[in-house]
Amino acid sequence: MTELMKQKQFAPMSVADQALVIFAAEQGFLENVALNQVADFEAGLIAHANQIAPELLSTINQSGDYNSDIEAKLRALLEEFSALQV
Repeated sequence: MTELMKQKQFAPMSVADQALVIFAAEQGFLENVALNQVADFEAGLIAHANQIAPELLSTINQSGDYNSDIEAKLRALLEEFSALQV
């Protein structure tokens, strides 16, 4: 979790990006990712989310909401991304 929360200086993560990576960790999507690969996984996940689901990230950033609909969309996004990593 500590590795996920590291941010580059002068480049803070958006609320949506933070929510996405924390959700990924909490739901076990990082269990098979080596510690030295966490940053690459995180960058790839965020890039994938921005490409595939920009409206979801925008909703999270604008509203700050977290509900079952957002959770389901995050889970689907992570499952899709994880399938691409194999």
